[in-house]
Amino acid sequence: MPRLAQALETASKVARALDDGPRWPERQSLVSLHDVTPAHGDAIFAAIDHLRARGVAALTLLVVPNYHHRADLRDHPEFCQRLRKTLGPRDEIVLHGLYHLADQLPADALGKLAASTLTAGEGEFQALPFAAAKDRIAKGLRCLDRALGVRPSGFVAPAWLQNDEVVRAVAASGLLWCEDHAFVYDLKDGAQILAPALSLASRDPLRRLGSRAFARAGSRVLPALRTVRLAVHPGDFAFPQLVAALDTVLDRWLPDHPPKVMREVWQSAGARHSYTESP
Repeated sequence: MPRLAQALETASKVARALDDGPRWPERQSLVSLHDVTPAHGDAIFAAIDHLRARGVAALTLLVVPNYHHRADLRDHPEFCQRLRKTLGPRDEIVLHGLYHLADQLPADALGKLAASTLTAGEGEFQALPFAAAKDRIAKGLRCLDRALGVRPSGFVAPAWLQNDEVVRAVAASGLLWCEDHAFVYDLKDGAQILAPALSLASRDPLRRLGSRAFARAGSRVLPALRTVRLAVHPGDFAFPQLVAALDTVLDRWLPDHPPKVMREVWQSAGARHSYTESP
């Protein structure tokens, strides 16, 4: 029943967002690079260079403070220095979990199914209670401050797997926004932007095949919305066919949906404080 209620609530949010809410003055693309960590080394910078070359002038970087407990940013000053130098003037760094690795699974069957299908054991925040989530967020923020000298305004849970207690912990930590598969949430006033995330999966041949089909469909259908969202991962760039699929999406989206980061989105909303997306 809780899952059914959650599904109905999501459907209700979609209906409200598609109804008569305030309209954005312009269209926009939100392009993010997930899993930014020293564990992925040069692949991070190759991905950034590729996205820049395709016209992504504003990029959101989802940084993991200590990926899988083995890549603490504070132990990799050369990587952090290189990342700081690579940042463009419009780029934005976001906190992306703490370890990007789950140490507990949800108790319900559907939650376990999501954990196994949407990620390879990396849904770190999916089952965390409020106190544990807030503690990890605090540790992650301290790490980013010390290693990169930044204080993010946003949080994205690994694989977008989170619960209401996590969202409450994000807000209690002083962060301004978070997101899931379907929406970006303004934590100041509870509004949301409808922006289903288009992302690819590179774990196995079947997922890669499905991802290419999904990218083709999403590249044509999602621009009906004013805000489109593309999430890329370092592993995508190891497969030329996935790179070609990403390029097709960017080629179709960017001319009519120029890239932005969330900082710019909130600023463009100004004093209206109403960020509900409409197509």
